Amino acid sequence: MNPTRKKSDKFIFYEALAKRLPHNHYFTPTVQSILRKESGGYAGEIRVDRELSEGQYYQSYCVLRNILVGSKEFYCQIDTLVIYKNFILIIEVKNIPGLLTYDEKTHQLTRRRDDGPIEGMGNPEDQLKRSERMVRQFLDFHKISLPVHGIIVFSNPSSILEKPFPNCLAIHVSGLYQTLEKLHRTYREHPTSPHFDVNELHKLFLQNEPKLPPNKPSHIPTSIFSDLIVGVLCPNCDKSKLKYIHKLWRCSICKYKSETTHLTTLQEYRILFSEEITTTEWMNFTNLKSLATTKRMLSECNLERIGGNRNRKWRIHSVHL
Repeated sequence: MNPTRKKSDKFIFYEALAKRLPHNHYFTPTVQSILRKESGGYAGEIRVDRELSEGQYYQSYCVLRNILVGSKEFYCQIDTLVIYKNFILIIEVKNIPGLLTYDEKTHQLTRRRDDGPIEGMGNPEDQLKRSERMVRQFLDFHKISLPVHGIIVFSNPSSILEKPFPNCLAIHVSGLYQTLEKLHRTYREHPTSPHFDVNELHKLFLQNEPKLPPNKPSHIPTSIFSDLIVGVLCPNCDKSKLKYIHKLWRCSICKYKSETTHLTTLQEYRILFSEEITTTEWMNFTNLKSLATTKRMLSECNLERIGGNRNRKWRIHSVHL
């Protein structure tokens, strides 16, 4: 019920972009910088997961990670949503090193590192409050009465919060266990508090999660995508293209071979270009030489068919590989 945390859509997008961007491309340093930040954030979320699993309540909860709550038009993505039988806990994880200062009047969070310049940051309190509102709306819609709590957890040991946020709890990850102890103690002292089946509520959130098409970050120049390396790339050799010979993808450099490497390439195409693809587009992208081979390969990938034989497209659904 509590699977390993998956990377965020943003993290996956930039990994796919970095994989196909030439080393000497002008945008490569920007992508690598974003990936370092995403990697740090992901490591912080893993640290929170570990703290949760080490608590004495690990057998009585379900965790939803990077879950979308709302509709296709209005939604929020929650880092960690923990379902207990007596309450729901939303954890907003932040990996922000440096001295953090919050201005209550402007709702502005700033960060200073050593003697560097002051940087503006996204306000985690506003993010958390919005997530709480949307979860409460979700519960109200399904006529479920459960308290919703939220906390901001700073996962970086170099994070120093100058003063507390005025309207929500913010802690370092090392204090998460003690915070959970206090919450559970509150509900133990009130045994008549409402409760709900943890597994049923877990299913309800998953069943109602909005399905969104891939979303490219808006600040990336459109011209970038025409500069990307096409082909089925070797997972062992940096940016080396595989050739399809006798129903196997083969690398001429390291002698790697596989029947299914193109499935990863399909997901990368979905993330970087479009969730729909034609036979001709797949043939050109993979450098396949045979139209018959291309059609057979797509038909064996369990893709959704769109349109008739003449103008057929294939919809690539998101798959975690």
